[in-house]
Amino acid sequence: MNTPDHPSKNPKPKRPSADHAALAAEAFFGKPIEKITAPGGRERASVRIHFQDQQIIASWRADPKRRLREIRILEYLSQAEADVPTLLGVHDGWTFQSDVGSRRLTSALLRRSGAHRDDLAVAAIESLVRIKQTIQKDFLRDTPSIATSPAWALRFASGPRHLGHALDAPAPEIDENALAHSILDLPVEFVKWDARPGNAAVSDDGRIIWFDWEDYGRRIGMEDTAFLVADEFWPFTADKSVELLEQTGVLKQQNRSVFFRFAALQAIQRCLLIIDQQQKFGWYDAERARRYDRIGVSQELLANCMKNAEFFAAQDQSTQSLTPWLARLSTSSKML
Repeated sequence: MNTPDHPSKNPKPKRPSADHAALAAEAFFGKPIEKITAPGGRERASVRIHFQDQQIIASWRADPKRRLREIRILEYLSQAEADVPTLLGVHDGWTFQSDVGSRRLTSALLRRSGAHRDDLAVAAIESLVRIKQTIQKDFLRDTPSIATSPAWALRFASGPRHLGHALDAPAPEIDENALAHSILDLPVEFVKWDARPGNAAVSDDGRIIWFDWEDYGRRIGMEDTAFLVADEFWPFTADKSVELLEQTGVLKQQNRSVFFRFAALQAIQRCLLIIDQQQKFGWYDAERARRYDRIGVSQELLANCMKNAEFFAAQDQSTQSLTPWLARLSTSSKML
């Protein structure tokens, strides 16, 4: 995911091959590898390196600044034994991390039901809280803010209008400038950013481990849980998500309004991504998308995202006018 304040408009540089990762790993660890696999598919930025006695993850970040950002946070959090992969080293542009396993949170949630699923969701929310609590003031002070420019906020707030254009179903007019301003505040808290359930795994000891750390920063503080519960793969209704957030103490009176605005807009952004991919490549198998952390390009997941957006929008005065429109979209058999 591109850093939100500086989205890349240039073609992605060609990533080195998996064989390049293997050579770098052999040189750094001083032992031969047995094989290479790709947990997210061969075209993704991370591969799994299999040695005889261990497995590790090798990640490539084309932007050196983003690579250094990720190294900085992984080094800091892994020293604190936080719920993140352990940083093992860096060589020839590749970052080596401990392998947290192949059980993505998205799939683990789907395999559970009832109270067991609720417990896993609570564990995921609480793990994000613990990571935030690990960050000390000196580290936070030297951490750049993220998604705090008025231009970024205005793009984010224009999501409903763009969704209406994409579906030939115009959205109600809203004051985009006022909405954009309302999701900007002092960047005083640490956020992982892009804390979608596809960016977490359930370890063998039951911990929720969060990966993909190149976009962290300082912002308002409620964004991570909004990313989590507004995602198309999050298998809870939005009202149930609110119940879980209240249960963990994350959703408080002072941050409710901005949370609901941000969550509604984030759900709409996911809808836009799904529609863009569908129009380019057609519908996709939901289970395969879940397994490889792809965008959930299925009608069921799109409808789920629409319903999330509808509920969150209804909770705040600045987005309430979108609710009937989103309700019609979520139940339309002619969405695309």
